[in-house]
Amino acid sequence: MPRGFTLVELLIVLVIGGLMLSVVPPLFSKGVTGVELRAAAREVAAALRYARSRAINRHVESTVTVNLADKRYEISGRKGTRTLPQGADIKLDTARSQTRSQTTGAFRFYPDGSSTGGQITLSSGPLRYVVDIHWLTGRVAIH
Repeated sequence: MPRGFTLVELLIVLVIGGLMLSVVPPLFSKGVTGVELRAAAREVAAALRYARSRAINRHVESTVTVNLADKRYEISGRKGTRTLPQGADIKLDTARSQTRSQTTGAFRFYPDGSSTGGQITLSSGPLRYVVDIHWLTGRVAIH
């Protein structure tokens, strides 16, 4: 009697293996990947820098408002909102005067380049990025 596997048996094993490869990895992922989190931090920093530049160039106050409940933010003077990664934990540290509710806060930039200051922390598991806004200079940095 010949030994070995039939073509049908091999195909069944390959199909089961393929299904396992497509189903199992999402079970192990926790939240947001490092690349997505870093990209989100850079995007938020770019939005804050844009708001600062807009305030200086147009001689008007400009704000970036963050809604933690919806994980969205918007820049005054620009249409639409931007989304933050749904799997990320987001924490705001804003000036008390810029806290709109428990889930909404804003960062205000003034025509002289200064701001209300604060931080946005984006984290997922052990990964963490802090976008820092210096109150006096309005400088935006990612740590």
